[in-house]
Amino acid sequence: MKAIVLLIGVTLTSIIAVSRADKNISGTWIMQQGDNPANPPVLRIRMGEGIWEGKIDMPEQQVYDRRVESIRVDGDSVFITVYKGGPVIAAKCINENSIRGVLQGETATDPVVLQKQISKP
Repeated sequence: MKAIVLLIGVTLTSIIAVSRADKNISGTWIMQQGDNPANPPVLRIRMGEGIWEGKIDMPEQQVYDRRVESIRVDGDSVFITVYKGGPVIAAKCINENSIRGVLQGETATDPVVLQKQISKP
């Protein structure tokens, strides 16, 4: 009887842990923000040594390969701090190729969509 209770407990714990697992957001993401021009910012995200790391290109500002301050994933929620004390993207993973949320700046909050760039074979 104790073995059955233990087995049920382990099974339920495993199901809960798998359902709460963080999303894999590795890849190259194109940021679409409002009426953004033809050269949108590009985020490159990868898993480093246990933490998410990223770099951003902002062609309109002639900024390339700038390290992103922090990337945090909690379930399907994503929080990206672009640079220290700077804007934060607070978003949700819609599916494996789309993240939607808001870019919270000092004075304004704008909707933002990140679309994963799919590499062709």
